[in-house]
Amino acid sequence: MQDRNGARELGLIVATLAVLGRFVADMPLWVAATLAVVVAAAGTAGLLGELRPWRWPLDRVVLPGLAAFAAMGTARMVDPVPWLAFAFVGSWLVVAWVVGLEIAAGEVDGVHARSTSARLGAFGLAFLGFAAIGGLVPAGLAGDGQPLTVAAFMATVALDVAIGGLAGYRIAALRPHTPGEAVVTFYMYSMVLAPAGVLVRVLALPRLFGPAVLALATYLVTSLRESEESLPFNVRLLEETAALAAAGALVIVVGLLVK
Repeated sequence: MQDRNGARELGLIVATLAVLGRFVADMPLWVAATLAVVVAAAGTAGLLGELRPWRWPLDRVVLPGLAAFAAMGTARMVDPVPWLAFAFVGSWLVVAWVVGLEIAAGEVDGVHARSTSARLGAFGLAFLGFAAIGGLVPAGLAGDGQPLTVAAFMATVALDVAIGGLAGYRIAALRPHTPGEAVVTFYMYSMVLAPAGVLVRVLALPRLFGPAVLALATYLVTSLRESEESLPFNVRLLEETAALAAAGALVIVVGLLVK
């Protein structure tokens, strides 16, 4: 019960920071966003019983950090009246749920139990994180009609890689892994999401089409990584990948036609 209350209190702190971040810009905004992410990660680690930063369980603080980032960005993408109140409540609930999820994540013989909720949370927060970039980087959400500077373009791609890589790492960490395997996992996601992020910005897909394509790319990398059969012989995976790739291509085509 105490841990659940702690998760709610942590969610309230992050949601409050997100609302306050709605009214600042430039460097103060990035300071507030960084503070929110650190607070979410440190608070989760504290509730897990580890206060020393160098001992934080990285796989268990990733999703709370992503939830805080998403909260900061989405709060800036809505009108203050009346939608900011809904953003506050939504951020509170999402952060509290994710923190509670990580606290309740059990272990079986020293190995993290697979969690459908953690997987869904990782994919969902990846989508929200990709979309939230538009609230933190000027013209960061492709297709919003604003000019995208070179610096902003590089920042959005870097954030795409970080968000997708961290979400993918959390999913991969549901299985036993070593620090070296974690680095390789992040690298694999980066190699796919970097060009995907560039493509999304170049095509300037309308609003949430871009985040949807990036979330789809994250899912495809996860499916390929988790395939237990050799790729040429995994018919089901090839069929699913082809279907999802076709869906992604359709989204891009529709986005271009809408433009």
